[in-house]
Amino acid sequence: MPSISHLSQWQVWPAIWLLVSSFSSRVSSLLRLSIQPVATAPNDEVLSLDLEENDFLYRIRKNSRIVYVSILDGGLLPPDSRTDSGRVLSKLRHLPRWEEEWRTLTVRRGAHGVQSTLDEFSPHGLDAGQLHIPGAIFLNLLDLKTVSRISDRISRVKYNGDTWILKIAQFRHEISALRREVSVYSTLTSNAFPLAPKFIGFAYEETKDRVVGFLMEDISGHHPDIHDLKDCMETVHRLHTFGIVHGDLNRHNFLITEHGAKIFDFEVSVVEGNVDPAAAEEELNSLAIGLEDESGIGKR
Repeated sequence: MPSISHLSQWQVWPAIWLLVSSFSSRVSSLLRLSIQPVATAPNDEVLSLDLEENDFLYRIRKNSRIVYVSILDGGLLPPDSRTDSGRVLSKLRHLPRWEEEWRTLTVRRGAHGVQSTLDEFSPHGLDAGQLHIPGAIFLNLLDLKTVSRISDRISRVKYNGDTWILKIAQFRHEISALRREVSVYSTLTSNAFPLAPKFIGFAYEETKDRVVGFLMEDISGHHPDIHDLKDCMETVHRLHTFGIVHGDLNRHNFLITEHGAKIFDFEVSVVEGNVDPAAAEEELNSLAIGLEDESGIGKR
């Protein structure tokens, strides 16, 4: 092929045009490649975390599932990457077997590097025998839209236009308190107790064998003070007649409503066949102190 120097001007311009067109075509191709939509990150989110000195447990929404990751070597996550959802997930996505199907992932450092074990432990949940409360519904936790957070374990949620209060056990060590509370609501519901929020149903993660929370009525009212002592005493007395000792009477566990003083938060409550009169009197006597306490103990 002759060089450009040996071509006439009529031959040179077409040759240059071909070179420019070829270069422009390649640049355009590169530009098209560079502006292609980048695949978005999975729809993951750290929902809860439980950090010990060298042992980290994460509760994670992984696409349409809730899973748990236990890190048994603190050195696997730098200190500045342990509590920030984005940083945690950027590290976890590089773990061995992350993309496989599992409910729980246990991660440790072994002789041959980082190792991940699938479903070494089981997700927590309430016992099936506790789930038989009259009229209770069952809903997938991910179908509930969070309206506001009240505390780490309590939030206001919406489902099909209804607004309820959701209370969950994020991790296994919180299940015992949830179990006690559900036991109390079972008794109150069976006896149509009118001075507590109505029990709506259960919330589960993925399947109904993983019930980790319950839904109750969202009631309106104000927290009492000593001027509401009589109404609150009436509520506690009626609670005792159903065999229940509340165990944590403070002003933040009552709401004064148009239907009377309603009581809630039964995490430390005890269901007894018959409340011992001395225990009942002691709890009633402690009520005035609880209503006068301005320390904020018990506030969400």
